[in-house]
Amino acid sequence: MKRLLTLLSLLLAGCSLGLNTAKVTMPESYIYSTEQTRNPELQSRWWLIFEDERLDSIITFALEHNRDLQVAASRIVQAHYNIAATRSALLPSLGVTLQAEGQRTPPLSEQGEFLLGQGVSWNTALIGALRHTSRQARAEYLSTEWAYRALRLTLTHEVATAYFTLIESQQLLLLARRTLSLRLQAQALTDSLTLYGFASGLDREQARSLVSEAEADVAQYERALGVAQLSLSTLMGTTPQPPPTDTLPMPSLPQAIPTGIPSELLTRRPDLMQAHYELQAAAAAVGIARSQRFPSISLTESGGLFGRNVRDVFTNGEWAWNITASLTQPLFSFGRLRRREQMAREAYRQTALQYEQSVLQALEDVEQALTTISTLRLQGEHYARYVEHNAAIASLQEALYRRGMSNYLDVITTQQTWYASEQLFTQIAMQQYQAIANLVLALGDGWQE
Repeated sequence: MKRLLTLLSLLLAGCSLGLNTAKVTMPESYIYSTEQTRNPELQSRWWLIFEDERLDSIITFALEHNRDLQVAASRIVQAHYNIAATRSALLPSLGVTLQAEGQRTPPLSEQGEFLLGQGVSWNTALIGALRHTSRQARAEYLSTEWAYRALRLTLTHEVATAYFTLIESQQLLLLARRTLSLRLQAQALTDSLTLYGFASGLDREQARSLVSEAEADVAQYERALGVAQLSLSTLMGTTPQPPPTDTLPMPSLPQAIPTGIPSELLTRRPDLMQAHYELQAAAAAVGIARSQRFPSISLTESGGLFGRNVRDVFTNGEWAWNITASLTQPLFSFGRLRRREQMAREAYRQTALQYEQSVLQALEDVEQALTTISTLRLQGEHYARYVEHNAAIASLQEALYRRGMSNYLDVITTQQTWYASEQLFTQIAMQQYQAIANLVLALGDGWQE
């Protein structure tokens, strides 16, 4: 018996799956990063870098009430129960049996048998099938947990994006309303000049066209503001809410963006950790498929008190028992079991390649966010001066027109250029906030230690 156990242990130890691990060469540093130190004080509440109390309260509320996040949390609990159910398969099952049997043969012969007993059964694969099944369940549980973290991070990113879009729409709406007010004043002046013969009808119509353009933009940005608020309400898990009536302040822009080192992505980014455990689950699936080609043990035991009637069972009952053990080894399955193992190995290979691709994509996401942040900051500085110059040109052009030294078409051109540059400058400013949020999403968990 000891030799048999020794042989089995050696067989189990030598049963190697021979799977290749996923390999990706990680660079030592990011190309576009100059800051490597993380701030442990912010932990996982990365959005505090913007120093915006309203944003903090909105994201905190969304984390508590978003339905998709609650579904993901429920999946974690479900996966935990699956682990417990899988582990229970490693243990014998116990049952209680109450059995009665009677027979009557005419004219007066009657016979009866009664049994009160218990039964124990245990069925396990000899070459680790249940062990691999347990590993698969645990890997799936951890994958589900990291999927929840990934969804949590994605939710905070989407809420921040919706909030920045809300601010951008409001800023553009304020700009359009201010421009409309200025153009209405210019239209009134042009109407007066036309009335007294100092301007032509063409100038009057051109002034009115500028007013119509600004009015159309006001309607456009009112719609954009309402849509942004509706999206934000849904992410927060509330019924649709109207846009804010007060002016939302511009959040602070952090100067330093700590990124750490690229290798940290493998353990900090939730989607990569999720893919890592999916790879482990795929490896366990190979082990399960391979184990089905090896022997399995089945053990069944039953016993109990036996008597001719119910009273005999509890008074003069005799103990009866039965035990059955079997060892089953698949011999001929026409290649079905081997093909299943080969299919599982190919599925593992696909998962490994997908994991490697996910790592490469994660590196690209970080580098892209870093270069976007640096270039947007420079672009914003240059565009701020561009807007100042356009404002000065529009003012000088209008002064020339009032003195009769320019036509109104030149005034229209300069005003449209100034207005368009202000719109683009506002969009560039908000894109900087979005780029920082994208960097946090690319890094995986912001600045958490």
